[in-house]
Amino acid sequence: MKKYIFLIGAACVMLLSSCVKEKNCRCSVIGVTDTRIITISGGDCSKLNSVTYFDALDTAHVDAVVCTDYPFTGDSSIVYQK
Repeated sequence: MKKYIFLIGAACVMLLSSCVKEKNCRCSVIGVTDTRIITISGGDCSKLNSVTYFDALDTAHVDAVVCTDYPFTGDSSIVYQK
């Protein structure tokens, strides 16, 4: 009986840990030609409307963004020649 409880508990832990998957979002800043890559731990990239970041002087800036999680081939096909 203890073996079954242990196996069920281990399966639940594996299931819960596999559900949290980080996602890279490519975000375009509205009104500027900047693009930001943002990693989120849950949710949908298209629901991001703004991004808050801090500069070197610890000043908070907020950018209005439009994001997508569409995989761009340029992100993964960078090859460095020897």
